[in-house]
Amino acid sequence: MENQISTYKIIRHIETNGYEYDDEISVWLKCSVDNQNHYNDLLTVWQITGDFPGRFTPDRNKAWLKIKEQINFRKEHNLLLRKFLRVAAAIVVVLLSAWFGRESGQWHQNLQYTEILSQAGQKTRVLLPDSSIVLLNGNSQLKYNQNFNQENRTIELKGEGYFEVRKNYRKQFIVKTSDVDIKVFGTVFNVKSHDNDQKIEIGLINGQIGIDRSRHEIARLDPGQLAVFDKQNSKLAIGKMDVNLVSAWTRDELIFEENSLEEVVKYIERWYNVDIKVDTALMDGELLTFKVKSESLSELLDLINLLKPIKYKIDGKHVFINKP
Repeated sequence: MENQISTYKIIRHIETNGYEYDDEISVWLKCSVDNQNHYNDLLTVWQITGDFPGRFTPDRNKAWLKIKEQINFRKEHNLLLRKFLRVAAAIVVVLLSAWFGRESGQWHQNLQYTEILSQAGQKTRVLLPDSSIVLLNGNSQLKYNQNFNQENRTIELKGEGYFEVRKNYRKQFIVKTSDVDIKVFGTVFNVKSHDNDQKIEIGLINGQIGIDRSRHEIARLDPGQLAVFDKQNSKLAIGKMDVNLVSAWTRDELIFEENSLEEVVKYIERWYNVDIKVDTALMDGELLTFKVKSESLSELLDLINLLKPIKYKIDGKHVFINKP
């Protein structure tokens, strides 16, 4: 095995979710399959035990014994973890190319799903089983099955999510939306895909992602690019983006650049968890550009009034906007 990089650097790369020594690790992994196996053995130990052996060697039998010791120890101390430990053991055996072929049929029967719902007006931080991180915006939902990080790393998204994906060169991370899929090994990106929106927006901050439709790749994004898929005509447009604009909501900011009042209102509804009725006479196609942070709903509406004359009434969770 070509081992031209220290195990310490590999461990730090795993512990920091790919941020430390990323360039060195990427080059090293491309050198040989043995290097990839060594990396994934370490990654598996980390995912299952949350720790590393004092001195790790790329011996899978020894790795299995180390993990088995951890599993047996946890079984004795917490009966509630038994189901998880069986799954954890299965992951290791899959890497050893033994159990998977015999039992994979059973894993597709009676699958259970985990669903995370972020209520309107809230943001929810999710740590996935592979240590990837997702920040869900309000009125958004994430769903994945019990085989996540074992047979696959596939999730379903409704709404908006900001992803920091842990690299795994053997299992591709896939985000399924209503019309397109986003495939990635490890990167940071934002996806907005609400059922009642005409468009799906995918902004890449770093790394590289592919966009699939009907199992065929239709585009590949580089950092700083924004892909907009129009559901009505099934067309994809790609352009440059402002990273600060795409990720603004994660910093409790709302930034609009040449958005229609209809688009602004939809986002405000999700942000403040309200229902807004707008006079159709105001839907004249005029585009608005502004930025707000931590303002109340009334302060935000006052700001819109400076850009486009309106009058409004707030009645609990119901808001009425009309022409003055």
